[in-house]
Amino acid sequence: MDKFEAMQRFVLVAQTNSFTRAAELLGLPKSSISSAIQALEQQLGTRLLHRSTRRITLTQDGEAYLPQCQALLAELDALESQFQHQGEEVRGILRVDMPSRFASTVVLPHLHQWLDRYPNVRLQISCTDHDIDPVKEGVDCVIRVGSLKDSTLVARPLASYQLLNCASKRYLERFGVPKSLADLQKHRLIDYAQKIGDRPATFEYQENGEVRQLAMPSALSVNSTDAYLAACLSGLGIAQIPEIGIADYLESGALVSVLDQYIAEPMPVSVLYPSRRQISKRQTLFMDWLDTLVAQLAKQRARRET
Repeated sequence: MDKFEAMQRFVLVAQTNSFTRAAELLGLPKSSISSAIQALEQQLGTRLLHRSTRRITLTQDGEAYLPQCQALLAELDALESQFQHQGEEVRGILRVDMPSRFASTVVLPHLHQWLDRYPNVRLQISCTDHDIDPVKEGVDCVIRVGSLKDSTLVARPLASYQLLNCASKRYLERFGVPKSLADLQKHRLIDYAQKIGDRPATFEYQENGEVRQLAMPSALSVNSTDAYLAACLSGLGIAQIPEIGIADYLESGALVSVLDQYIAEPMPVSVLYPSRRQISKRQTLFMDWLDTLVAQLAKQRARRET
C-alpha cells in the first residue's frame, strides 16, 4: 500500500478516535484501515495507537507523529493542487457538514452545478443542526447559521438571513393573529434550541437598535431545523424562521408572516474550517462556489421583492 495512503488512514483514525468511523468516511472495510496502520507501525518501528475494546488513544510516538503527518499530507495536497487548473483535474473526497434545512433549500437543489464542474470530487455531506468538532468528526468544513462561539476554527462569512415570525393558517384560525407583543402571552412559541433543556422559551425581536427577548408560553422544543419548520406547518405554534427556503409556503398561504414590526436580528451564515494551512484546492473551490451561490440566491429574492 502507498505510504501516504496509510498516513491518511492513520490521521482519520486519530481524528475520529475510531477505526469504524474512519472506515465509514472512506467507504472501506474496517479491516483495511486496521491493516494499513499496522503496516505503517511496522515501517516506523513503533506503535502509534493504544487499542482497547472501549477506545483508541495515541501513544507518545503517535502524538509526535500525528501533527507532522498532517503537515506533510497538507503540503502534498497543496503541491498537487498547484497543477490542477481544469475542473476534471480536481479530485479527492470533500466532507462537509451543514444544517439540514440549509442543505435541502440551498445546497442540494443547485449541487448539480458543482458535480458537473468537478466530476472527480466525491462529496460527503452530513447534516447536523448542532455544533461539531470538524477535526474529531473528520470533516473538512462546516456550515453554520447563527452567531458563532469563540473558537480556534477559521470562519468565512457567507451571508446574513432575515428571520420571519411565522405561523400556519390553521394555527392563526385557532388562536388569532397577534397584533402586539402583549398578545403573544395568549400564543404558543415553538422553541428551537441546539441543546434542549430547562431554559424558558423566548421570542426574540429588535427595538430601538437593541435585541430583546420576551418569555412566551411553549409546549414544544425541537433541535432540528427540519422539525422546526414541520412543527410550524402543522400548526403547533409560532416560529422564527429564516426567510430562505420558505417563499413557496408564504405564497401558498401555508405559512403567514406575523408581527413584521418585531423581527429578530438577522442570522449570519458562515463556513468554518480548522486551519488556513491545511486547506485543499477542492475545499477552496467548494467554498467559493457556495459564496457565489448564496449571493445569486440573495439577488433573486431581491428582484422578486421589487
